[in-house]
Amino acid sequence: MSTTLAFIVDDSPVNVTIASVLLKRLGWKTEEFSSAIDMLARLESAQPGIILLDISMPDMGGEDACRIIRQRAEFKDTRIVAYTAHALEGDHQRYLEGGFNDILIKPVSLAAIEARIGPPTTRIDS
Repeated sequence: MSTTLAFIVDDSPVNVTIASVLLKRLGWKTEEFSSAIDMLARLESAQPGIILLDISMPDMGGEDACRIIRQRAEFKDTRIVAYTAHALEGDHQRYLEGGFNDILIKPVSLAAIEARIGPPTTRIDS
């Protein structure tokens, strides 16, 4: 597992750019994907330390992608963070029970990324 590699998966280029800039400020290397299917294909040859995964995407939602990732033993320790604009209180619990480690609400700030994710050398577990 690359402890400095972060995957950002979101179909909105603006959200991807914001998350990428903020994570890079904290010392992460990022790879960006507009599709959960493309990200899942990349997992065949890379093992990121963290995955920011949008919940609502046209090809495959984040919850389905998270379930697929969690079925693979080599990704049991990979942190997966739900990256969403719509999260009601009941959603939080569902995301955590579905395999996500944490939730980031859009629009995201440096303070939120720092609090929820931190730099690559710091492991913040929920």
